[in-house]
Amino acid sequence: MADTPPSPRPRRVATPSWLDVRLVLGVALVLAAVLLGARLISGASRTYGVVAATHDLAAGAVLSAGDVRVAQVQLPDHGRGVYLTDPDAVVGKRLDRPVTKGELVPAAALAHPTAQTTVTVPLADGAAPDLRAGQRIELWFAAPSCESTVLLRDVAVQSVHADTGSFSSGGGQDVVISVDPAAADRVAQALAIDQVQLRAGVLVGPATAATPTAATPTPASPPRSTTPTGAAADGASAADIAACASASPSR
Repeated sequence: MADTPPSPRPRRVATPSWLDVRLVLGVALVLAAVLLGARLISGASRTYGVVAATHDLAAGAVLSAGDVRVAQVQLPDHGRGVYLTDPDAVVGKRLDRPVTKGELVPAAALAHPTAQTTVTVPLADGAAPDLRAGQRIELWFAAPSCESTVLLRDVAVQSVHADTGSFSSGGGQDVVISVDPAAADRVAQALAIDQVQLRAGVLVGPATAATPTAATPTPASPPRSTTPTGAAADGASAADIAACASASPSR
């Protein structure tokens, strides 16, 4: 009888080790993916402070602390070189284009500061609509000795205060503007004319190059003596105002 071959000896299956290289590598990849995803989500929701306008601002407006605020926004590269981040850095700067309420203030919208004179223009009750900072206005002056003439064609309102009655009976509004020294001199010259009346209108739409405008006679009092005929690009010339003043009756 042939001998039966011996049965193979069973092999014990080894218990998996936690130090298995493939297992460790898989766990590491999962953790890396989770961390990367969390970082991307966190970065996508992060905001940065950028200077924005608190109300409509006209071209030529000199910015004050109340004109701007810090808005939290998401911008590529934090908006560096395009928008401003420090509100204190824009105070006292002048805008060279309009900025609407809530709009981010571009760095390119700030003009280099130039010599300006701040002037208060008193307007009698009914001489202008209710004005507010940031609007663009046109100013006219008239007197018994001369026709109604444009004094300033396009100027930004810096602030508005209730009239205290220094030049009128009260009830009007004192409008603060910042203009170049020559224009400020013309405003002061016009205010010195006897019985002068100032009126203002709000300008809307984009600013356009000034063009000479025909004078409109004052309905309440037709012109006597000298009538202003010349006009500077931005309003009546100093010679026009002087002619009106010289024709004004003595106080």
